[in-house]
Amino acid sequence: MATVIGLTVLSGAATNRCSASQVADIVEYFDTDVLYTRQANQTHFLRDCVPDSVTVAYHNPRSRGAERVTPQNDVELVTVTSPSELAAFAADGLGARQSELFVLSDLLSVSINLTALETELSGLSAYQDALDGAGDEVVHLTTGANPSYRGEWAGISVQGVMPGANEQQGTPTAGVAHLELRQNGVVLVKTRTLSDFGLETVTGVGHRRAELLNNAEIRSRADLAQAEVYEIAQLDGIGKKTARTIVESAEVVEQREARVAPDESLPSREPIFIDIETDGLNPTMVWLIGVVTRASGDRFIPFIETDPEKPAAALRAFMDWLAEFGRNRPIVAYNGWQFDFPVIEEHVAEHCPEHNETWANTAKFDLYHWAVTKNNALLPGITNKLADVASALGWEDSETGLTGRAVGRRFQRYAENPGPETELEWERHKRYCEDDVRALVHVYDRIADTETLMAQTGESTQSAGTESTQGTLADFSR
Repeated sequence: MATVIGLTVLSGAATNRCSASQVADIVEYFDTDVLYTRQANQTHFLRDCVPDSVTVAYHNPRSRGAERVTPQNDVELVTVTSPSELAAFAADGLGARQSELFVLSDLLSVSINLTALETELSGLSAYQDALDGAGDEVVHLTTGANPSYRGEWAGISVQGVMPGANEQQGTPTAGVAHLELRQNGVVLVKTRTLSDFGLETVTGVGHRRAELLNNAEIRSRADLAQAEVYEIAQLDGIGKKTARTIVESAEVVEQREARVAPDESLPSREPIFIDIETDGLNPTMVWLIGVVTRASGDRFIPFIETDPEKPAAALRAFMDWLAEFGRNRPIVAYNGWQFDFPVIEEHVAEHCPEHNETWANTAKFDLYHWAVTKNNALLPGITNKLADVASALGWEDSETGLTGRAVGRRFQRYAENPGPETELEWERHKRYCEDDVRALVHVYDRIADTETLMAQTGESTQSAGTESTQGTLADFSR
């Protein structure tokens, strides 16, 4: 029996812009069970792009009743399009159901008053009337809120699903959201943009070049990986060097292998792999530092402090350990120069200045910076996020259901109001940190072991002036 429904939601902009290869990429990447759009006119196209195992669902204002998107099971998804449909469904025994039920509609809409700093939920009164007291244990999914939104309104649990639903202004984002609907009302959320899929995952290919390649009947990464460099170099605005980079990047992603630049190598000294957990992107506390070293037999060592009143404890314990056992060994992190390294430096200076010299004298190696920014390796993830690269190289995590951003928010909420209701599941969060460190070790080792060399070397093509899918800080948000 299914215990999870994988619901993938395309924003209007993503539905209207997506190519067939992007749709195929999306459902494979998320392991989608249900692909949902509000654009009814695009459903035939979407169905042609996905395997038979994927259900394409859409907003259907002509429906005559609630529609069961998935078979009745221990987890069930139902769509409704009007209060009358919801009322009829509720009257049909909604509250007495044995399965975990998620109801998806556009009947509720979240709005945020930035002046009053208040959140409003439009449609609540009519929704409550339709439920007539039924379905207290139901999770109500709404296209009127972002996937990051979850709130309780008069006993009704509301979860947003639509990327960009609460944008205040500007061009709508071509967003993609994936929600794992689990038992006990648990919803795990991932969000991506359309450019994370299809041809636009290839280094040097943005939306304009993807259209150019499509017009040349190169419609997928597989097509591009099999293309001749001279064919690509003949297209408008693509020279031979760029063409070689584009083709090789497609090969790497399709073949799920890393390639390293000739004459480049990783540090020769035995590394110390780390990942840190904080209370947000502008952290006031480093509460967990996860470490893996060969000297410890690849044992995971967590330096953790759960008391918000002791902001220096975990960091000081790590630095004491580093001063004793880390001499002449490089610290390795992923995107470390953008987060881990400067955060540690700042917090050492503030909380344990006696270790300023220890940290200053410690060699630091950022695997992301070395591989991507310095163009010393091509990585096979559809993005260069650690999780995507590690997964492409065969790593399987322990599925904690956490993200770095969610962990930061949870600890921040706990720090502001410590207590049983806000306290984190510390062992689960340690496993999440351990997953990240071990994923880093896995990627590092696969790169160290590879004998496959890059054909295209030189300065990174991923500068601000070129088309690329990789490398912004938002990609690595905690």
